[in-house]
Amino acid sequence: MNRKQLLERESRWARPAGFGAVAVAPLYIGSLFLVTSTVSFGGLPTEQLRVADESSGVLILASAMSAVAALLLSIPLLYLFKAAQGRSERVNTAMIGFVFIGPALLALRSVLSAISQSQIASDFVAQSTVGGDIYTLLDDLAEGSTLAEVAGSLFFPAVLGLVVAMIYVSLQAMRAGLLTRFFGTLGMALGGALVVITPQISLLAISIWVGWLGFIFLDRVPNGRPPAWAAGEAIPWPRPGEEPAETTPTVVEGDATEVFGEPDQPADHSVRRERARKRKRKRRQ
Repeated sequence: MNRKQLLERESRWARPAGFGAVAVAPLYIGSLFLVTSTVSFGGLPTEQLRVADESSGVLILASAMSAVAALLLSIPLLYLFKAAQGRSERVNTAMIGFVFIGPALLALRSVLSAISQSQIASDFVAQSTVGGDIYTLLDDLAEGSTLAEVAGSLFFPAVLGLVVAMIYVSLQAMRAGLLTRFFGTLGMALGGALVVITPQISLLAISIWVGWLGFIFLDRVPNGRPPAWAAGEAIPWPRPGEEPAETTPTVVEGDATEVFGEPDQPADHSVRRERARKRKRKRRQ
């Protein structure tokens, strides 16, 4: 793909990728708001299940919003991956799979977790009226839920896939000059934070980062996009302490004679002798 085709493709998909990226944060924040406003995480687990049973519809809606937000993550990451690949041969095509693996598994886990929680809550409310130890009943229902087990098993591969995608795509885009050093490094750091910080907080930060990435796609950032976007080729950032290399040589008007002067012409000896005689006559007079 030549430079013109690359720029045409990016221009054609800039708006879908940009708007998709911007939509991630509102959807994810909205899902968190629905969950926290419905279920009190400070109460007893048994009380939480009773509330979850009464508000199962709201929790399913929140999980659907979270799943859509996770799926939308693939769009800006794919757009940025293809943009970096078109400018650099260092981008490995096989790594594109991680752009889809992490977000897809996160979306599936969100839906399965909500369905399993709804089923457990419904069964708990129905069976707790019979009597007996409600905490033993709660443990039995949680351990016997196949959906909850599957959702739990998806957590590690989902996080790992998203970590690899965030780090690799951010790194290659920064090397190609599509992202600034600060923003590219921040993307890699947020990806790595998924394994050390609470997933909800990490995903919230990533959704905000992706939202700003969408404004870069749409060319709506205050200082404008990095020059590599318009150039259609990689423009690596200079290393700290280095000055940007000049892309066009400095042209000096004129010719060499203005600097070095005219070459000396061979002098006529007779002319020199005549000039010397005239100077002597003037001195005698």
